[in-house]
Amino acid sequence: MTMHFLLEQPEEAGLTRGQKHKRTGADYLKMLRGWSFDADSREGAVLKGWAESRFGLLPRHHLEPLGDGPSPAHQAYLAARAEGLYNTNALEAQLDLLFHYCQYELARRAPLARHLTLYRGINRLQEAEILDDLDRRHKVMLFNNLNSFTADLERADEFGDTVLCIEVPVPKIFCYSGLLPGRLRGEKEFIVIGGAYEVEIVSL
Repeated sequence: MTMHFLLEQPEEAGLTRGQKHKRTGADYLKMLRGWSFDADSREGAVLKGWAESRFGLLPRHHLEPLGDGPSPAHQAYLAARAEGLYNTNALEAQLDLLFHYCQYELARRAPLARHLTLYRGINRLQEAEILDDLDRRHKVMLFNNLNSFTADLERADEFGDTVLCIEVPVPKIFCYSGLLPGRLRGEKEFIVIGGAYEVEIVSL
């Protein structure tokens, strides 16, 4: 990544010395750090924008619910995304490579795995976008186009009063903590491409 995108040689990548607004640090690692601290940050907007551009999944939330049409909240998200991408070195291509490396490593480490059991703690279950009530503990829910999950049930319980269990297809894993140790906030954190999932409520 460093060599291909000249991350340590910004002038060779086209950066003009003496620029007022330097963006040499706006690389894939900074995006992951920003997401780790706050998924609603500018870096979070860039990552959600990447998922939108690559998979056609519209973001459902950034600072506040975005709805299905133009709104001030959606305009603010677009502005944060554009600001995060401005004057960067092929940042979305860096994210493409990160995603493909993640898929390569998952296939290498567990070649027979088709799904991973992951957990997410949430508050205010009644405000979630529930597409179908299968029964008291099983729902079909629409998630944001990019989300944090964990492989640790107890860890998920720290982030909400309701814990969801989801069987996530391996091709929908964007990145995980074991891929780049120390880059995500939790030891077993996974960043997952969203959409509609069947979920099991494992705690109420």
